Amino acid sequence: MSIPRQKHFDVIVIGAGPSGMMASFSASESGASVLLLEKKERPGKKLLLTGHGRCNMTNLRIPHNFLEAYHENARFLTSSFHAFPPEEVREFFRSLGVPSHEEDDGRIFPDSQTSASVCDALERALSDAGVKVQYSSPVKYVEKDSHDPEGKSRFLVKTENEEYSSRAVILCTGGKSFPHTGSEGDGYALAVGNGHTVTSLTPALAPILLSSFSDSSLDRREDCGAEFTLAGITLPDVGTYLRIDGKKGKSARGDLLFTHQGVSGPAAMRLSRELPVNTGKYPAGKVQFVIDMLPDLREDQVEEKLLCAMTENPNRHMKRLLCETFHLQEKAAILVLSGETMDLSANEVRKEVRKTIVRNLKASAFDVEKCTPVDIAYVTRGGVNIREISPKTMGSKITEGLFFAGEVMDIDGISGGYNLQHAWASGRAAGKAAAEYV
Repeated sequence: MSIPRQKHFDVIVIGAGPSGMMASFSASESGASVLLLEKKERPGKKLLLTGHGRCNMTNLRIPHNFLEAYHENARFLTSSFHAFPPEEVREFFRSLGVPSHEEDDGRIFPDSQTSASVCDALERALSDAGVKVQYSSPVKYVEKDSHDPEGKSRFLVKTENEEYSSRAVILCTGGKSFPHTGSEGDGYALAVGNGHTVTSLTPALAPILLSSFSDSSLDRREDCGAEFTLAGITLPDVGTYLRIDGKKGKSARGDLLFTHQGVSGPAAMRLSRELPVNTGKYPAGKVQFVIDMLPDLREDQVEEKLLCAMTENPNRHMKRLLCETFHLQEKAAILVLSGETMDLSANEVRKEVRKTIVRNLKASAFDVEKCTPVDIAYVTRGGVNIREISPKTMGSKITEGLFFAGEVMDIDGISGGYNLQHAWASGRAAGKAAAEYV
């Protein structure tokens, strides 16, 4: 089939998220003619949500902790991160008029404190670089054309209304989470159609749904009173871990937020990828989310500190004593007390009850209802098998001229700018390599 010359490009990029915009700019900057196809009416819809709308652009800790931060497939990122490390990402955006600053834990945010400034800067950069961007253009298929009149390998790319051709294609379609932003898993089918395999798709960086929150009552214990609700409470810097079939699993530490469905925040979301994959509800007690409210103290140290406080303040009510001794919020203190204990004075609490309070402070356990649906996760775990992709170029080892960038691959990172760093670095690598290929 003959394609008009105005519809032929050196490189076609599919998906205008952060990796797609970076790949398009990098390919064009390297001398290629580039078409960027986006299914939505504007680019960067998921980018606008990152960092709660502030855009956590990258993280300065990455050179030191990337093996932990990117889990089992971390080593795949070594080449791309070396070529485009976090400091160079900052400098790149500074050159586009987006200066940034460092916050806690190495997190980098734009000085504007808004994701829109990052997205707008990328849009301007694409325009200045001469990238042709076509919105509202979902791609139906990508296939190799073996009948090119010039005898060169090329791809045919079909949208709903048009057909284009190119020497190289970069898939930047994202994962399967947050589908309303355009990440609906389209890229997996395009990859499979070109010889690739896709690993199991499960949630990563997702809230954890708790069984006690699935009915109309948000209170996991009836003795707290009808007005008691945990929703909206934040527990700062707590330890958390999963207990599966009675055995302690992966752990995490950070802020924890109670929601109307369960728990969110870094301390919960980092563990969501470790939930057993199950389409139904877990049996009672099979999977538990455990909170350690005092992660810097051993259980014996907590007991010693509590006993000392009770001895010094024998007439203090236990709820108030816990808040003062361990700097707990009132509702956090209620969480570890039984109804009969809350109104007792310290000198009325028996040894067995004191030990139960200590255990609750160190290991308050909630039953997990089920594996979180992937569509409400922030990031997808799984994707195009990285063993089929070159880590240096992001090029396919199966289909020549096909490249990948971003979340469509089987790579996911922890929260704190790690997933955007992967998007920038892989997009940069894929764009430059695709341009060099053509």
